[in-house]
Amino acid sequence: MRVLFVNPHYTHDPRTLLLHPPLGYAYMARALKMAGHDVVHVDLPFEGNSPEALIPRLDDLRPDLIGVTSVAQSYFHAVELARIARCWNPTVPVVFGGPHVSFIATECLQRHPSVDYVLLFDAEESIVCLADALAAGAASHDLEKVPGLVFRDGSGIRATAPAPPEMQLDRYGQPDRSIFDLRNYLDYDYETVVMTARGCPSRCTFCSTTIAGRTARWNSPAHVADEMEAVAEMGFSSIFFGDDTFSGDPRRAVAICEEISRRRLAIPWTSNMRAQDARPHVLDAIREAGAYRVFVGFESIQEHTLRLVKKGTSPARLYKTAQRIMDAGLELHASFIVGAPGDTPETLSATMDFIRLVNPTVATFNVMEPRPGTDLFANPAKYGITIPDRYWYETTDWLHLPVCHNDSMSATDIRDWVSRCYDEFCDPDFRSTDHLQRLTPVRKHWDEAAEKVQRHLPLTTARR
Repeated sequence: MRVLFVNPHYTHDPRTLLLHPPLGYAYMARALKMAGHDVVHVDLPFEGNSPEALIPRLDDLRPDLIGVTSVAQSYFHAVELARIARCWNPTVPVVFGGPHVSFIATECLQRHPSVDYVLLFDAEESIVCLADALAAGAASHDLEKVPGLVFRDGSGIRATAPAPPEMQLDRYGQPDRSIFDLRNYLDYDYETVVMTARGCPSRCTFCSTTIAGRTARWNSPAHVADEMEAVAEMGFSSIFFGDDTFSGDPRRAVAICEEISRRRLAIPWTSNMRAQDARPHVLDAIREAGAYRVFVGFESIQEHTLRLVKKGTSPARLYKTAQRIMDAGLELHASFIVGAPGDTPETLSATMDFIRLVNPTVATFNVMEPRPGTDLFANPAKYGITIPDRYWYETTDWLHLPVCHNDSMSATDIRDWVSRCYDEFCDPDFRSTDHLQRLTPVRKHWDEAAEKVQRHLPLTTARR
């Protein structure tokens, strides 16, 4: 079969975003090619950035199966593409996959007749099974053998059990980036993404990664170094490790750094890291191996909020983490949620003062977006959150107004506070002498709390 993977378009200008090749397609492409199938790819953000731009490419490529992946924010666009594909040729099946639709598979097929199949979770093996079954005629009993498949038959919507998660990720090999026109990415950005793990050790109630990944799994250090060498040969001069936490297994993180140093790979890189994984010896190791920046999801500095969403850290530990990262000679990208459970204008003002003291290289401010698969989405009242539109991901309204609000702040309040946070952080006077002098007592509190963290003593809730 000829399998076409489509990277969905955006409602707005995609060149305002970080654009990286969708590696899920690259892993599936490798498996499909090894099984004898042909794989092609259409990258709509670079090819017209509209759903209609897909039509001439369908005419050219004549696929036998069309695959579309999406996150919550691109689901609306994925559904648009399915409708266009159905109009182009009603006999060509469309399969959806990815971390979002895995949690709404039955809903997807009920609400969107243009989608024929949904593959759940990891799909390297199931996409091959599906392509094989379709090539052979795809009777219902054939589809029953495809793991992690949700499909329609004469009796309604059926689902097969997903295969157990593959624990040895090296078995999937290197992603096949040959399906992408890498010139577009090289012209757009000198950096590319490398994934070295799936899943996450955390259990944050606002994040579906743990359930989507099903368990934390890792590539070996040699595999990671091999991929770094490969993308460097492709022309990229920087790497972003897109794992939820690069150092979730600290021994593996240090081993990767040792392998990078052994091979003398002179390519700078950045990574995500949980606060609890920012151990001094790990930070030293990644800096020596070429890391220059670490991204940490701080999310909130309110003790009760961090506990409620099971962040697994504390405000004082976050403060100490920031110190450790910057003391290790690394830049810090700190991310915060605006409108988190318990947020008020007063807590957000305190958050901005915390940021003044921490002084990260970069700070970003995101609204809460409850996603299917999370406890926050399933039980919003438990978190003091209201989600006016249960199907918010089927529209693009989230581009203009947050999709939820808490008991103290309306969606408009939250949107305005996001703008205010960015305006303050980017203001040249953000860390003026007057501000820092005003915050002398607050700094003393945080320093004392961080010292208790260092000595493993009980922590008290931070107060302004």
